[in-house]
Amino acid sequence: MAEKNGGIPPANLNGISRPGRGGVVLKPKNMKGTLARLWQLTKGRRKGLGWILLLSALASAASILSPYVTGKAVAAVSSGDALLTVLACLFGLYAGDWLIKFLQAFFMAFIGQRVIHHIRRTLFGHMKTLPLSFFDRHRHGELMSRLTNDVDNISTTISNSLTLLLTYGFTITGIFVMMLCLSRFLTIVSLFGVGVIFLLTKTITKRTSKLFAKQQKNLGALNGQVEESISGLSLIKAFGREEEMESEFEKKNEALCSVSVKALICSGYLMPLMNVVNNLLYVAISVLSGILFVNGRITDIGLVTSFLLYVRQFTRPFVEIANIYNNFQTAVAGAERVFEILDERPEPPDKEGALQLSFPRGDIEFCHVTFGYDMDKPVLKDISLRIPAGTQVAIVGETGSGKTTIINLLTRFYDVSSGSILLDGCDLRDYRMQDLRNAFGVVLQDTALFAASIRENISYGHPGACMEVVRRAAETAGADSFIERLPKGYNTVLNFGGMELSQGERQLLTIARAVLADAPILILDEATSSVDTVTEQKIRRAMLKICKDRTSIIIAHRLSTIRDSDLIIVLADGRIAEQGSHEELMERNGQYAQMYRTQTNMEAADSV
Repeated sequence: MAEKNGGIPPANLNGISRPGRGGVVLKPKNMKGTLARLWQLTKGRRKGLGWILLLSALASAASILSPYVTGKAVAAVSSGDALLTVLACLFGLYAGDWLIKFLQAFFMAFIGQRVIHHIRRTLFGHMKTLPLSFFDRHRHGELMSRLTNDVDNISTTISNSLTLLLTYGFTITGIFVMMLCLSRFLTIVSLFGVGVIFLLTKTITKRTSKLFAKQQKNLGALNGQVEESISGLSLIKAFGREEEMESEFEKKNEALCSVSVKALICSGYLMPLMNVVNNLLYVAISVLSGILFVNGRITDIGLVTSFLLYVRQFTRPFVEIANIYNNFQTAVAGAERVFEILDERPEPPDKEGALQLSFPRGDIEFCHVTFGYDMDKPVLKDISLRIPAGTQVAIVGETGSGKTTIINLLTRFYDVSSGSILLDGCDLRDYRMQDLRNAFGVVLQDTALFAASIRENISYGHPGACMEVVRRAAETAGADSFIERLPKGYNTVLNFGGMELSQGERQLLTIARAVLADAPILILDEATSSVDTVTEQKIRRAMLKICKDRTSIIIAHRLSTIRDSDLIIVLADGRIAEQGSHEELMERNGQYAQMYRTQTNMEAADSV
């Protein structure tokens, strides 16, 4: 059966919408423009939306006609007319209302999810084309929120709010017309109650919006404190700060509890007040109708019954529309955040006539290269350097001297601000991007492992590699021995980025991946910075094997791992301070020699 109020869903118990945690309504900057873009983005995925519009109109018609038919039933009882016929019409109306709403949900499920599937796929597909600089400017959690929460907000609005908004809009218009047809005088009196409800809603929501904003802020502070406490629990225990941690948590938790209670109590005022106004309005209309009936101004008791039912359901949709509009604003604000990503420029495409790089020799030359992530603060300053094919080069220097930046420029995660980088005599920007990236095998300090088997992680760059090739790569990297000790060997599935393995074991797997890639140019970015000395020696032996007969660039803090390099580059303040072999640099007794002696003395002291 339809709801008692004539088919309109009950109002929100608290009288205001609280989308998301904390109930803060995110307001869009440009609702009209964003809706136009959203409409354009979903082109071709909106098939069936016309049926939703028609069904919303029919659902409203059921809500509009049911009080009128009920009035006719009352009139039929009083006059002795065919009551059964009227009741049959009323039953058919309620049954039709149920069927219409079922069809609404059925069509909306298909349309809404098809649209959201397209938006999410478009957003994810665009993100993979964006340059590394974009991800450096945005936190990963923020991007995940846009891909999940913001898209889900749009999904909720499309699936629920849109149909309700259409239905309520048709319902209010239809009920108002029917009330005018029944009695203009009583309709004018009813509008007074609507005005009071508008005033109450505006006054209370103005207060609650501030409280819910404060609640969201306190919730964020509490979540941040919980995250820090859990991630740093070992440090907290080591320094005996458990009591202080609990005290800080309790203080933030108490602040959140206090503001949440105020917000919920304040928001709870609206529904009881609205009911009071509705009841007073209902009583006033009932009294006026009775007076008019007694005085003979109204002769049809069914008209009075119908009008009273209309009054009952006329005011309720206004508060619901306010709730829906808040949800709608949040969804449009989420759409704006999605479009901010879609508006980001992807990596520059290959230029017309880009060169193929089928068999690179690995001859690299930096020609007066200057680069800065911020144009006003260059990281590399006029770097000129030649690395012949097959040379093993090590780059050392203090943190922030530009070591990793050189790797980012070589792999074209960024392009130089001025100057050029040549590979086999041609500018990197002249090659096809995919060919260029395939020329490099990269082992980073941060081990990137996926929730897949060890075999799949090693063969990530070559998914079709056979087991023998995978095993040979692991043996070369020195990873085969610990892999075989695992319960399922190479078929062991890693969880949480391989956190069940030690840092050294994870690093050996990334080296095995680089070995299998068999790229002519190898880059190892501080591959031994987070491992013990025993594992360091394993990695060093693996590095010597895989660097043989190929151009290799090694960034290392531990200078003992790069003594055998053909060329050592010392960076300082974005410039090349020294370069040469280990022996040559030690003879010069410059910056490298000082760094090496300091580190050697420290390691000797640690061993004692």
